Amino acid sequence: ERRTTNGMVEGINNKLKLIKRRAYGFRNFRNFWVRSMLS
Repeated sequence: ERRTTNGMVEGINNKLKLIKRRAYGFRNFRNFWVRSMLS
């Protein structure tokens, strides 16, 4: 029996939350999206 973890998804979610906190001053969603893709 193999156990699967959701560690990768948790890491991605954590990174997006961090970017969201930093992105408070972004003017629009596109800038947030671009920053998310670059990280």
